[in-house]
Amino acid sequence: MLLDGTRVARDPAAAFVWFERAAQSGDPDGQNMVGRCYEQGWGVEPDPKLATEFFELAAAACHVWGQVNLGQMLMRGGNPADRPRSFELFRAAAEGGTSKANLKAMNSLARFLEEGWAVPANPRGALYWYSRAAALGDHWAQYNLATILHARGDFAGADVWLERAVSGSDNGFRRRIAPLLLARGELALRRHGLEALRRVAASGSPADVQAYASALGDSSATPSDLEDARRPSELPATDGRPDSRSCPEASIGRGLVGYLGGRIAAMSRRIARISDSTSSCSKGAL
Repeated sequence: MLLDGTRVARDPAAAFVWFERAAQSGDPDGQNMVGRCYEQGWGVEPDPKLATEFFELAAAACHVWGQVNLGQMLMRGGNPADRPRSFELFRAAAEGGTSKANLKAMNSLARFLEEGWAVPANPRGALYWYSRAAALGDHWAQYNLATILHARGDFAGADVWLERAVSGSDNGFRRRIAPLLLARGELALRRHGLEALRRVAASGSPADVQAYASALGDSSATPSDLEDARRPSELPATDGRPDSRSCPEASIGRGLVGYLGGRIAAMSRRIARISDSTSSCSKGAL
């Protein structure tokens, strides 16, 4: 509550005090959260060494997030000697359930198996863990699974998983995935990158709308275009949010998104029919 401001004023420093008290009592949740605070600088100065120490305590108690966070900290340290330990941590967490932490571990374990980190490369094992995490809703696993399918020539399968990853995720993920897809030469992959930016730009943020327009290669529109595009957004609000007419900037932003989306509708239909080359996309996060 204190960390994210749920029902009370946000106070990361106070949250850290309570996490630390829980950690000192031997509570694995508290140990993991103290590690996160030191990792992210929530209410305390960032300290990767202390973060790792508290993740070690949580992981020793078989705390799934502790295992995942420790594995990631070891990987970020860049020491190849730590990779076998990271692999074992991710494997233990991946096999332990289907929570969000377990899914994150599945995706990380698949990356190890795909890349041959710590163990010989195992494409079948990577495909298994990506597929399992993707089916359970992990967006990075969906993206990574799509890259494998694309490399194997299964363009229809890759398209399905990229569509799920883009449509079912949040804007933070979409902002990260869009440049990876837009950097590709294959038009079908770029289409998903554009769709990710379109969904982000739908919030009406000028920066996001501009990013979407720039990606389309058209960062401007005439006043009449804007006026035509904003009309659909001037219907009465029905979802409990303020009427967009009370915020002209947001209304225009959403209208511009609609205008730009219309500009690429025909292009998207053509792109969807194009067969791509078999090179793979850049890989997603651990």
